[in-house]
Amino acid sequence: MDEFISEGHSIVVVATTEYGNSDTTEITTERGMEILRVSSGKIRKVSYAEKIISLLTLGTKINAAIKRFIGDRQFDLILGTTPPITLSMLYRKLKRRYKAPFYLMLKDMWPQGSVDLGVIRKYGLPWLFLRSHEIRLYRVADHIGCMSPKGEEYLLLKNRFLQPSKIEVCPNSIRTTIESEIPDPKGIRKKYNIPEEACVFLFSGNLGVGHGLHFLVDVIKSLSDYKKAFFILGGAGTQYQYLEKEFREFSPENAFLYNWLPREDYEKILSTSDVGLILLYKYTNPQFPSRLLSYLDYFKPALCAITPDTDMGMIVERENCGKAVLHGDKEAFINAVKFFSENPIERQEMGKNGRALLLKMYTVSHSYRTIINHFS
Repeated sequence: MDEFISEGHSIVVVATTEYGNSDTTEITTERGMEILRVSSGKIRKVSYAEKIISLLTLGTKINAAIKRFIGDRQFDLILGTTPPITLSMLYRKLKRRYKAPFYLMLKDMWPQGSVDLGVIRKYGLPWLFLRSHEIRLYRVADHIGCMSPKGEEYLLLKNRFLQPSKIEVCPNSIRTTIESEIPDPKGIRKKYNIPEEACVFLFSGNLGVGHGLHFLVDVIKSLSDYKKAFFILGGAGTQYQYLEKEFREFSPENAFLYNWLPREDYEKILSTSDVGLILLYKYTNPQFPSRLLSYLDYFKPALCAITPDTDMGMIVERENCGKAVLHGDKEAFINAVKFFSENPIERQEMGKNGRALLLKMYTVSHSYRTIINHFS
């Protein structure tokens, strides 16, 4: 949205907040755009029942807030993203009300993701309900931007009613950090007892079931005597307690676990790291985690332990900005860890290649042009 603003567009962003009640819904002006924040009810770190109730009522709440605060203003384009897919009725209403085209940025494909993780059963009632939302969402969209070429192929294969001309690649993107503004990591390794000479592997962000973190824990245990590699794991999610329990029981000397860090410290941790980790587990539909872009932005190569159903590993290896192995192949993963740890020159070259790939394909200006070309 910042990129749309910089290109001279007038923007209204509808966002959600998990706390408060309907009376706390408000519209403000921030960073050159209007932002309407709607109380959604609790969605994160709650029971599935509470999360489902919040998601099922979210479209109605957003629609009421838009009517109240935005009214009959005219818009030329509606942008939306998944998840959630349960806003399909909302997007259909907004298209009809404003007579504007709708561009869907498809970040995750549900309900298949829930099936892969064992949350729901395919063809069960929850699946049928969510699938009906998914089909409606795809039908109402004028254009659908997928995360990667394989995601585009998967979407067309599983939804044969879609016209190929409606689908394209519009991946995650970021505004790149100016190289001179990447923080100096001096002193951060000493602060957190990270060995100065070790090659540091970082996995940070959402810690969910879909990453298969038991595999990484197993690798850390197997490399306990290998002093050239050190692992940093951190963030929040359903699997943090599992990691905390494991670290408490075997007290690894070659790893550091955190739940939260000050922003300045996190950026220094990212800066001092040598390799970024990507873990994808169980998913049968293509995934393209945004954490990869943070690694590329800071000139870090990626080590991907992934499923055969995603093309992230192929892209990373094709561009020579990392290595990819199948999730669960411990021998191959350990060999890759040792390669990065023992070949600093090749590691740094891969980092430069990754930054070049980011500038070529994953900047906000690239996403902006992809979207706006349909309407300008």
